[in-house]
Amino acid sequence: MGDKVRAERERQTAQRSKAQRKKGKKRRQRYDAVMRLTAVMVSLLVLALVVIVVSPKRNHTVIINHANQPREVEIAAPPLEEDDSDQILRINTTYVTDSTVFEDEPTAEPAEPIEAAQPEPTALPEATAIPQSVPDTLELTAPATFEYLPVYKRADVYEPKIAITVDDCFQVENLQTICTTAYKNGGKLTIFPIGENLSKSGMADTLKTCVFKLGYEVENHTWSHERIFRLPEYEMAKQIWDQSQALNLALGVNYQQHFFRLMGGDGSSDQRTHNYLKQLGFKGIAEWSLSGSDAEFDEICAHLQPGAIYLFHTTDRDTEMLKRFIPYVAAQGYQMVTMNELLGFEDNAISEYSAQAMPVPQPYEEDYRTHKVGDYAWNIVRMQDKLRSMGLLVMDGASTGYYGKQTAAAIQAYQEQQGLPATGEADSETQRRLLQVET
Repeated sequence: MGDKVRAERERQTAQRSKAQRKKGKKRRQRYDAVMRLTAVMVSLLVLALVVIVVSPKRNHTVIINHANQPREVEIAAPPLEEDDSDQILRINTTYVTDSTVFEDEPTAEPAEPIEAAQPEPTALPEATAIPQSVPDTLELTAPATFEYLPVYKRADVYEPKIAITVDDCFQVENLQTICTTAYKNGGKLTIFPIGENLSKSGMADTLKTCVFKLGYEVENHTWSHERIFRLPEYEMAKQIWDQSQALNLALGVNYQQHFFRLMGGDGSSDQRTHNYLKQLGFKGIAEWSLSGSDAEFDEICAHLQPGAIYLFHTTDRDTEMLKRFIPYVAAQGYQMVTMNELLGFEDNAISEYSAQAMPVPQPYEEDYRTHKVGDYAWNIVRMQDKLRSMGLLVMDGASTGYYGKQTAAAIQAYQEQQGLPATGEADSETQRRLLQVET
């Protein structure tokens, strides 16, 4: 009996030991599996870190103020009220002062002096060191093709925004009325005064208010409204330079202009003008998609579309038209912005005032681009002079620089004489031969 009990106990003990061994084996297997998985994950993590550190970094370019994506600008201005629609922005000109006063200021706060509102001068960039020697491996390339500035008739935008531009500025009080109308309707203007008009009574204070208080923009429209494409190069450059310097004096700061408007829009293909404007830091030539000075009110309203550039003047007729058109634009949900804002450029830079000497126009390589009927350019003046001296062109007075039908016929006759294709268009070869340019 005792042997049976003992044997049963030994059997049970053996079974328990066997069960414990099986459990231990399973625990070891699970542990080994976890360790193997952990090792794999650690290896993958280390590999990922190595790839991140060693692999080349990608450069990401962020485009800001692209021409097709102009900056959004919100302008807070009180609405135009029925009982004060004829009020204008009047400037106190009874004594010499740097302060501007809104007699009909819509806010209760007094106007701050212009000096306090002027932005800080823009710091000039540091000069870049010029290498003293040329590396042996430097590859010399041919001069790049001359690049003309853009000629803007409209902006390629989809947002409901337009630019209203005001030219000449002979009538200061009308300019004040137009500016006040835009201000009360939450709009901004781009003003293109003739240089000679900048000395008119009240003009300097008006433009200071427009630039420093209202955020308007003032650009270049020649000194004396000359057709500069038919002026000799120095006189052409002086028409641009003198206007910019007169504006600096009126504002009391150096003001970097971005846009130039030709008298009548004529001469946008003149290479000398583009060359000098580029030298002075201009961004483009400003034309227009519709002249409000030559259209009726219904036509002006029907033309309203994103990116439109309107041209007006300060005549009595245009002033009355703008007093109607500006509220209409605002009521249609359109923004009235400056040329810079419409085209995606930064505001015109402002720095401390200093008198500057006129830069001499830099040399450039003429490209003799083809001229045809409808063009205006200095080379057309030169060709007309030569054709007249040869008896191929009859013209009263001085050569006009306008490529009309008579000039085209004279060019065609010259091309026939020279054995060139008689197209009547002055291509590069025709110009070189006619002007006796050495190749």
